[in-house]
Amino acid sequence: MAQYLRLLKYALPYRGRIAISIVCLLIASLLNAVSVASLQPVFDGLFGGEGSRQLLSLPRALQPLLEGWVARVQGFLQAHQMSVLTFLAWFLLAVLLAKAMVSYVSVYLMKYVSERVMADVRDALYAHLHSLSLGFFLRKNTGEIVSRVTADVDALGAAATDLFRNALREPFTIVGLVALLFVIHWQLALASLLIFPMTVIPIVKFGQKIRRRGTRVLERRAELSTVIQEGITGIRIVQAFGMEAYERQRFCAKNRELFQAIMRIVRVDALSVPVMEILEAVGIVVAVWLGGYLVFRGELTPGAFMGFLGALASLYVPIKRLSAVNNNIQRGMAGVHRVFEVMDQQPEVTDRSGARVLPPVKETVTFEHVSFAYEPGRFILRDVHFRGKMGEIVAIVGPSGAGKSTLVNLLPRFFDPTEGRILLDGVDLRDVRLASLRAQIGMVTQDTILFDDTVANNIAYGLFATGGAARASGPPADCDLARIREAARLANAEEFILQLPEGYATRIGEKGVRLSGGQKQRIAIARAVLKDPPILILDEATSALDAEAERLVQEALERLMRNRTTFVIAHRLSTVIQADRIVVLEDGRLVEMGTHPELMAARGTYFRLYQNQPQEA
Repeated sequence: MAQYLRLLKYALPYRGRIAISIVCLLIASLLNAVSVASLQPVFDGLFGGEGSRQLLSLPRALQPLLEGWVARVQGFLQAHQMSVLTFLAWFLLAVLLAKAMVSYVSVYLMKYVSERVMADVRDALYAHLHSLSLGFFLRKNTGEIVSRVTADVDALGAAATDLFRNALREPFTIVGLVALLFVIHWQLALASLLIFPMTVIPIVKFGQKIRRRGTRVLERRAELSTVIQEGITGIRIVQAFGMEAYERQRFCAKNRELFQAIMRIVRVDALSVPVMEILEAVGIVVAVWLGGYLVFRGELTPGAFMGFLGALASLYVPIKRLSAVNNNIQRGMAGVHRVFEVMDQQPEVTDRSGARVLPPVKETVTFEHVSFAYEPGRFILRDVHFRGKMGEIVAIVGPSGAGKSTLVNLLPRFFDPTEGRILLDGVDLRDVRLASLRAQIGMVTQDTILFDDTVANNIAYGLFATGGAARASGPPADCDLARIREAARLANAEEFILQLPEGYATRIGEKGVRLSGGQKQRIAIARAVLKDPPILILDEATSALDAEAERLVQEALERLMRNRTTFVIAHRLSTVIQADRIVVLEDGRLVEMGTHPELMAARGTYFRLYQNQPQEA
């Protein structure tokens, strides 16, 4: 119930449309009852014999009072049969047309609300994902996260559609038809509807099963999404190693699991139809036998009997539809649960109460006895302590797994230290606002992240943080374009950019697939140049490049590093010889620190690492 209420909160901004739709539902239900009720006067008033004295099977207490009126109306109908029949035909047509029009308005408004709710939830979920800390994304694979935003929200949308449209419409229709049954003959209505409460049992039971199985379907969809994402993004490796058949088998296995999970729902869904029809058949058989008996005894007119059967048959249509609606809602509630499960995740790194804006960093960056563990007791870093001054190049080196990337990831607060603290000009990072901290840090990584957008927008990506979402979808302003071109020149990127088909307006594809490795790195460097941060992090920024590309990238990096505190992670030690300070990590501990000559003279870990790279000497 809590999740239903939580979902309904997203519909509150559209309560005006919901109210209009409900009014239309009431009118449609009333018109539906009127169209069914018109059967009796047609049969009794026009086609009945002389003995037919009732237009409706009225309660016995009212029959003496209305006897004269009924007789006069009966006589009028017999005298003007064709005229009345024509009028009733046009009246029935008008009623059905009016019902169709108000039904259209109701369906359109409810569909609008459900689609709007789905869009709002998707917006909120995506925004919330970006508020979560990096640890969440390390624990969840990309396919799983994408599935939550797509398949799970679509399932939620299906639930919202049926909840706001059919779940509201069918009860009104049921109430109207039940009322009509009691007006025609309340004793027959009671007898015929004794089976009615039994319809609740399969609706509830089948709904519970579908909800549980719906969760499994969404889990299988997430797994399939992961396989697709990995297979497509890793297509070069797949083809290079000849693993196409393996990937097909892997996909088919997950697809088969999804199919089996879906069929488990289909079995329950399909079973609900015959169960409801059996219950419907029992109710109609009771009505036919008992109603026919009442007609033989003269307690019910043939026209009233036909109207009763028409209303009863019409009643079971929304009941069966309500069963299907409940199944759809329960299937969708599995998506609601998974969506809200993510939205209930809290970021591990947040602004403290009273956090202040970080002023421009001008002096020092201090790691003060920093230790860090991704899991309790399993430390990646232990008691790391050093200081970097503004304008210095601090190189962080060490064997694989020493904790180099983890160390620099603490600086923009992707994670917080488990022990110790990091200070900027003496201020603890946890005492300043995240946005103001990250605004002063630029990053260029080995795995260059570019977006399927224009070259200009990729370089200007950092500007959108203050420019707003509206700018993100359009071209940069003229003043921005001049800054973008200057950043590209400083990054040695403008020459190749101008050779692209549309220059700065060229779309570069997903992850910059249309660019070479060196070109992508220079675009990333241009992005950092444009941001102009006082602190720069270079994580293997020149690895995996050929000699010419590395030369161009290195020149651009040298320009970028001027007058900034730069943290450089490098396996190729020849690239950090000129660093002002070299921090050597081993097994998560700081084992040495100094300049290249000092560390070579110490003949410790750094010396060993350097000697193992003779080609870099």
